[in-house]
Amino acid sequence: MPSLRKRLSNVRSEPLTVCSIATVVLLLCVLVTVVIIVWTMPDIAPVNGSSHICLQADEGVKCSETVSTLKNLLEKEIKIVYAQTRTQDNIDTKKYFEENVKIELKNDYLATIPDMKPAAKLVGLLTSSFTKDFTPNKMETVLAWFNGRDLDYTTGFMRYGMRYQNGRLIVPLTGTYNIYSFLSLTENSDTPEDRVQHANEMLIRHSMYKYNVKLGHDVELASSIQTRRQSANRNFNAFSSHISTLVQLEAGDEVSVKISDISLTSYPGDNFFGIHMI
Repeated sequence: MPSLRKRLSNVRSEPLTVCSIATVVLLLCVLVTVVIIVWTMPDIAPVNGSSHICLQADEGVKCSETVSTLKNLLEKEIKIVYAQTRTQDNIDTKKYFEENVKIELKNDYLATIPDMKPAAKLVGLLTSSFTKDFTPNKMETVLAWFNGRDLDYTTGFMRYGMRYQNGRLIVPLTGTYNIYSFLSLTENSDTPEDRVQHANEMLIRHSMYKYNVKLGHDVELASSIQTRRQSANRNFNAFSSHISTLVQLEAGDEVSVKISDISLTSYPGDNFFGIHMI
């Protein structure tokens, strides 16, 4: 009996030994394969996280300079958003004319009907947001305008697709426009120091600009430059500046009014700013 049990135990241990050897060989093969893969992998240059950014691309993760990469992404998105906005504006304008005017919207036909040309006139709004902390001789946008429903109680108006946003009038159609701006300018000289400072800043520049996302910056359309007027009243001075000209504008152009001394517009009741298609 003891010899029989010993034989049986030897028979059972032989398959286990074979399996153990096979497992060890398999693990060695896997380890060798991993070592070969790691050894043959190309060196990856370290990426400076403060100056580079890694983004998912079609070919995988791609790292590049942060500033140029974000600039290219922004320009790409701006083009897409601008195209979508222009398309939507055309759809909205056409829908408006179809529902309210009952004719097909065509630029050449529209130009022959005076009552349907885009036009707008904004009037000055007295606001408490004005501050005397400004940079001398820096062109700043005039923002104090009545707009929207507030125009119903003034001599101003907005018609046929014209829009207003942050001191800018946005034209809906490409064409020739008459743009104009009148600013009533006043200044207080309560102290001798104020009079000396104003004497050193004699030139006043009043300009009109256009902006388009395709350009990315303001372009001057017209300007008026004059010297400060001397007043018999040493403590108060009042004068005005007017601009009017014809310009060619594209759909989506934003027209604004700027002045080199924004403090002169602290009493904007007589100011107006307008545009209409001819």
